[in-house]
Amino acid sequence: MKTGKVSQAVLDRSVLRPLRRAGALTEPGLDCGFLDGELQNIQGRKHSGKEDGAEGCGPLAETEAGHAVSACACGTLGGVCDRSVEMLLAAIVNNLAVWGAETKSVMLSVLFPTDQDEKELKRMMEQAGAWCAARRIRVAGGHSEVSRAVSRPMLTVTGFGNAPRQERGEARLRPGQALVMTGWAGMAGTAILAKNRERKLLTRYPYSIIDAARGLEEQILVTEAAREGRTFCMPVMHDVSQGGVFGALWEMAQQGGVGLEVDLKKIPIRQETVEICEFFDLNPYQLYGQGALLIGTSRGEALAEHLNGRGILAVVIGHTTDGNARILRNGEEVRYLERPVQDALWALEERAAE
Repeated sequence: MKTGKVSQAVLDRSVLRPLRRAGALTEPGLDCGFLDGELQNIQGRKHSGKEDGAEGCGPLAETEAGHAVSACACGTLGGVCDRSVEMLLAAIVNNLAVWGAETKSVMLSVLFPTDQDEKELKRMMEQAGAWCAARRIRVAGGHSEVSRAVSRPMLTVTGFGNAPRQERGEARLRPGQALVMTGWAGMAGTAILAKNRERKLLTRYPYSIIDAARGLEEQILVTEAAREGRTFCMPVMHDVSQGGVFGALWEMAQQGGVGLEVDLKKIPIRQETVEICEFFDLNPYQLYGQGALLIGTSRGEALAEHLNGRGILAVVIGHTTDGNARILRNGEEVRYLERPVQDALWALEERAAE
């Protein structure tokens, strides 16, 4: 299989289906799971004396009345196309925010290679601790292990939060809804490439472009956009991540069983992203897009106006349709959105390794 996020077909066939057959899978959300049933056995155990999340109850015992929600993200660290510690943590916060949940605690598990110094492990944990402390997120526990199975550090983050019951919102798109996008295409991927491929990029572009691209990492949280959107109209939301805007659009349409029409010229994109993707011959709409949010709502223009009024870039990029056709328009040119392929970032890494 290719590196990066497994395809939806593989996920359905080889992950979800076996778990369902075994009766072990609770009904999952799009990028997170609701744990209401599991909480019945742990409520009231908050003061059990366990401080490190042992038995899995530490992070959940703090959950207030409402929907208990969890999300998970994992990735390697240190490669030229790898996400940062902060990006992995932000992925958790974004996934939970889409469902109206505030991240309360996380658990961190690290597989560390044998040929790296302890100082690197300490640096990773200092980054994680500082990021969480600044957002009042508790690190409730985890696991650290040195292993010959990995060639660079692998960090798995599991986050826990709670969403008020009245704010769970809709899970699926319906025909006739507008599609609103906040942020820009390929934000996180652009920042990663600018940071880790700086020397190559400087052979063509001035430092100002690379510096502006690196700065996109500071804008990868969608919590404010999700909160404002949910308060305004309780829409369907999906944060963009691996597979970029195209991948997120396909996943939303597939979950809802709807078609869509999207105007490519309306998808917001930074000039830095255009330049960097051109340099590496990448499709910016398939580039890791953490920091952008897709929203389905019957009040598209009103929501976009509301978000822009609060300093959040928002554009109506298309709408959903009754059927299966997923159309991309670029002026007079019309083509169809294809099933998600490997994220452009990981495809670049594989090309470099050949």
